[in-house]
Amino acid sequence: MEGLNRGTEQTEIAYNQAAHLCFDLYDLTMARFMYNRYQYNYPYKKKAARSRLRWVLVLLLVLGIPVGLEFLTRFVTHATGASDRFTTNQTSTLIDSYRLRFVSGQGQPYVGLPDGGELQAIRDPLLGYRLAGDQQSSFWQINENGFRDLEAVPRAKETGEIRIFVLGGSTAFGQLSTGDQTTFASQLETRLNDQVAQQRANPDQFQPSVLPFRADQVQAVLALTPRIRDGQYRVINAAVPGYASGNELALLMHRVAAYSPDFVIAFGGYADLMLPSTHLGADVPGLDQQLTEGGPSWRADLSKRTHDWFNQLYLVQAIRYYSLGGQQPEPQLSEPLNLYAAAAEATLSDRLPSDSADLDQRLQRYGDNLQQMVNWASVNQKRLIIAVEPEISTRQPEALTPAESAIVAELEAAYLEQMRTGFAGLATVANQAGARSANAEVLNLYPLYEDFVGQAFQSPTSLTDEAHTLISDRLYEVIGRQLALQPEPFGS
Repeated sequence: MEGLNRGTEQTEIAYNQAAHLCFDLYDLTMARFMYNRYQYNYPYKKKAARSRLRWVLVLLLVLGIPVGLEFLTRFVTHATGASDRFTTNQTSTLIDSYRLRFVSGQGQPYVGLPDGGELQAIRDPLLGYRLAGDQQSSFWQINENGFRDLEAVPRAKETGEIRIFVLGGSTAFGQLSTGDQTTFASQLETRLNDQVAQQRANPDQFQPSVLPFRADQVQAVLALTPRIRDGQYRVINAAVPGYASGNELALLMHRVAAYSPDFVIAFGGYADLMLPSTHLGADVPGLDQQLTEGGPSWRADLSKRTHDWFNQLYLVQAIRYYSLGGQQPEPQLSEPLNLYAAAAEATLSDRLPSDSADLDQRLQRYGDNLQQMVNWASVNQKRLIIAVEPEISTRQPEALTPAESAIVAELEAAYLEQMRTGFAGLATVANQAGARSANAEVLNLYPLYEDFVGQAFQSPTSLTDEAHTLISDRLYEVIGRQLALQPEPFGS
């Protein structure tokens, strides 16, 4: 037995030694394999790493060179004061400030809709669209009510306050004016309040409230300037660029009436001539396409945004500036701002009535909307002024300035002729509506600038600051006459 056990132990020892020998051989073989693999792969990995590094350097150069040139261009132009030569075009800045930008209630732009301007407009089911409240630029300020006014307008009027609301489109809004104070609405407010202040300070320069006893003195006092109703006048510019009479009517009924206006100025006509007869009022452009076709794809929108971003680069603008011999291309002003059509490539002539029947339908729409405004004024004992707005087609050739001549030269002869015919129809319709109530008065401003000395128009409908002053004068005459206080007979 002992011999058998001793043999078993020796067998186990031999087995273990053989097993350890196999493991050692395996470890040696794997080590040799890994060494050989490393020896063969190391040059390849080193080469691949160098290739990747080379591509990274190329990519950095491709991106870094234009970025570096952009920063260098910015530095040089700002250091030398030359940036204004090609990065700032005052006319372009002014146009962009007044161009509508359609956004959601949260202030987000709609994909595919006009979003290049600064003046934000929000879709409104009743009005088509309205201006967003609490926004401003270097040229205008919109209060929390969505009106072009410095301060908010409370619903309740203060004691002695006389409110005058201005309704209309781009011209009434004061498009392309250099500031709020230069619009005819602001100038009208200043003139009315200045007269009240003069009446209080110098009562002898105005007609008295009671006529004197002697007949020879009566003629003398009647020759003085009539006094107007004493109080604090406030002219609120509620106009919205692009609005037609249908929008103005909706704005009056659903918003402005709640502010208890004493006077309403319905200033317009042009948008009704350009708006298709099938439309009740101006709406967000491209909205129908968005609803029916889904609007432009995200690729088209991304392409547009990339194109706009590219054009804003200093380097791109510098190349364009110097390639044009140091001159910036002036923007085209023959196309009125915020006048949209179903087709983006449509010309002004394409927007005009196709025939006399189409024109009659557009004029009838204008007249129907004015008639409802007249009815409202009559029932509520308010004063309504229907103002037919001016347009460049009435300017006499000899009175045109070089800037206006350039605008007219870009307009087609058919457009100018149809404008003259259309505005004659607007005046006729306005007179018919105004004649139906003693509370309404018509003021045809279309021929106002026939012989105006100096530049009156910056586009077919946008006026200069000086031209706004002339409109303010005309409105001041009409409102002042309606507000004039007749002296009472002596002893009454």
